[in-house]
Amino acid sequence: MTDSYRSEMLRALTGELSASEREVFERALATDEELRAEWEHLQKVSGLLQESRADSFRPFFATRVAQRIKSEREESLTDALVWLFRPLAPVAIAVVAFLALSNWNERELIGDDASFFAAIFAAVPATPEAAYVLDM
Repeated sequence: MTDSYRSEMLRALTGELSASEREVFERALATDEELRAEWEHLQKVSGLLQESRADSFRPFFATRVAQRIKSEREESLTDALVWLFRPLAPVAIAVVAFLALSNWNERELIGDDASFFAAIFAAVPATPEAAYVLDM
């Protein structure tokens, strides 16, 4: 079977043949058994494709797909970061507790009248005396 017959079959399937071309095509189908078998097969495949056409291809299909891909990327990045940093959370809490206790022990830099948070975060007042102590 030649490529011209294949292209004519596709044009006939989509209804693009003129009346005279359609008559020539039908005569060829009547005389050529191989062409007729190929035509029937092509019609069956086309029918199956028409039956299985998804309902989801309504308007704005491409926009919906793009939004879904974007949301999945965002979710996957968030999930990856959670997965990455979750094992580090206990270590981070231990480091913060150690630094808070260390700063609490050095509270004479701040003064005994400093608040609890000022002491654990080592919020040193900006005075010449504090700068001298820190320089040591």
